[in-house]
Amino acid sequence: MFSSRRGIIEEYLKQGWTVVLVTSDDEYSAELVRLGARLEVIQFNRGGFSIGSDFMAGWMLMKIARKWSPSIVHFFHAKPVIMGTLVMRFKLGDSVLIVNTITGLGHAFIRGGLITRFASLGYRKALPKANCTIFQNHDDWSLFLENEWVPRSKTKLIAGSGVSLERFSYVDRADRSGVEPVIVMLGRLIYQKGVSEFCEVAKRVRWEIPGARFLWAGEEDPVHPDSVDLNWFKSLEEVGYIGRLSDVAPLLAQADLLLFPSYREGVPRAVMEAAATGLPTIAFDVPGVREVVEEGRTGYLVPDINIEEMGSRVLELLENKELRLELGKNAAELAKNAFDIKAVQKAYLNVYRELGVDI
Repeated sequence: MFSSRRGIIEEYLKQGWTVVLVTSDDEYSAELVRLGARLEVIQFNRGGFSIGSDFMAGWMLMKIARKWSPSIVHFFHAKPVIMGTLVMRFKLGDSVLIVNTITGLGHAFIRGGLITRFASLGYRKALPKANCTIFQNHDDWSLFLENEWVPRSKTKLIAGSGVSLERFSYVDRADRSGVEPVIVMLGRLIYQKGVSEFCEVAKRVRWEIPGARFLWAGEEDPVHPDSVDLNWFKSLEEVGYIGRLSDVAPLLAQADLLLFPSYREGVPRAVMEAAATGLPTIAFDVPGVREVVEEGRTGYLVPDINIEEMGSRVLELLENKELRLELGKNAAELAKNAFDIKAVQKAYLNVYRELGVDI
C-alpha cells in the first residue's frame, strides 16, 4: 500500500474522504495513518488455506463492513479479493462499489492441485459480484476470461503498479571499469521466486568469473508453505543474503544486472525499479515478467526453466560491457515511457470515476 497506493490514498484524503486501511499493523501502515488514514488490523494467511486464520479474517471483514459501511472498497491479492468481495456484497448489498486487482496468481497456481481448484472456485464465485476487476498482465487477464471467472465487461487491464521515477532515477554505470560485477535479486525468500535457480546460476557464473557477487535482498517468510530455510541460505558461499531493505535504490545503484528467476508474477515491481535505474534484467519468460522485459532490448527472457541458458546470458552481459550498458539505457527509456507511477495512479482514479465515484 505504501509504495503503490500512497498517491491514491492521499488524493482521497485531500478531498475529504475517510480512508480505512485493512492490513497489517507495521511501519508502512503507520506512515499512512500519520497522513490521515484509519487502520483496521487484519491478518491473512498467505500461501495456502488455514481454517482458523481464514475464518478469523472473514469475521474481521464482517465487522469492518458493519462498522464503516464503505462507499467503495478496493482489494488486492487473492484472499482479500475473494473473501472481501463475498463479505462486502453479502453485508452491504449494492450500496458499495467493489474494485479488485489481481496482482498475480502466485502459489496457488504454481503449485497446482487442490489449492488451485479451490482458488479457481473462489474467483468464479466472487469476481462476478464485483463492479470491476483490474488485471496487471495479459496472461492472467486471458486466463480468467477463458475460464469464465469474470465477465469481460467488468474487467480492466492496467499494467503493474508503477514506480516513482524520482526515487528510482537513472544511474550512469559507464565508469565501473575494474569493479567486481554485482548481480542482484529482489524478492521474498520463497522457492517460487527462483531461489534454487539463482543459486545454481551463481555457482556456474562464479566458476568463470570468481569475483562476481550475487546478492539477494528480501524478507524471509517462514510461514509460507514454499519458504526457504534461512540458515541454509545464509550458509551458501556463492550467494550473499542481505535481508529486507527499507530502500532498495542504493543497492540497485551499485548493481550491474538484475537476475530475476521468478516462476510467475503479476507485474514485478523489482524489474520496473531496476529498469528505471538503468539495469538490464535476465528472467524467465513467464506471465507478468514478459510484460516488463523486452527481449533483446532491455534484457533477456529465458525459456522456463532453462538454467543453462540463463547462466550463459548472465556471462554474456558481464563480459560485454557495451551491450550491458546499451540494454540498461533502453530499460531506463522503457521505464520512463511505461512504468511511471503517476500514470498508473491516474488510470486507477479513472476507473473509480467510471464507476460513478466523485474524485
